[in-house]
Amino acid sequence: MRWLRRIVFWLIILDLAATALFWGVSRFMDQSRALTGGTGVVFYTDNNKDAAARIAKAVNLLKAGKLDRLYMVGGHRPQEGWLGSQEMALIAARGSGLGGRISADVESRDTISGLKNLARNAKTKAPGEIVFVSNCMQVIRAKVIYNAQPDHQPSVMGACPPGDLNPLDIWRRAHYEAGAWVLYAMPAGWRDAVLDRLRGADAPAE
Repeated sequence: MRWLRRIVFWLIILDLAATALFWGVSRFMDQSRALTGGTGVVFYTDNNKDAAARIAKAVNLLKAGKLDRLYMVGGHRPQEGWLGSQEMALIAARGSGLGGRISADVESRDTISGLKNLARNAKTKAPGEIVFVSNCMQVIRAKVIYNAQPDHQPSVMGACPPGDLNPLDIWRRAHYEAGAWVLYAMPAGWRDAVLDRLRGADAPAE
């Protein structure tokens, strides 16, 4: 059994090292200081603490003139009758008083569908940059997925709220992202089936 303990030990060490490396590299995704305008695309999360941090980051950038408008995506949960992006947009509008510059995609249920809608939605194709507002680990994935869309804009930047330095939280985020990358790599049919189970699917039209 000693060999098994050694394998488990080294797997844990490799896992922690990979998590630390991923977290360190992701910090370069925050380009808040370089922003001069554009559309801030804020990704929905059902983690209330994370959602509040993303909204606060986006609103602060909007008020500072570093973003021109905000566009919330994700969180469409048909099984629960819930529109997460719309709820985040309402919170941002109430807190900022800038509701006329804040809107939401009420169809996207996850990062992938949100980015596909973003690429083909004419409303988001105004001149200027697109800025993804989320935790830095998700921004990496969002940029890769968005750049794979045929109608994407060439200029994409990132803005991340101050991260929680709790090691358990960093580990959780990193492994959530690992699962999300696996999901993205699946064939579209498999991926949609998993998302239908996790997020819910719209009822068929009668």
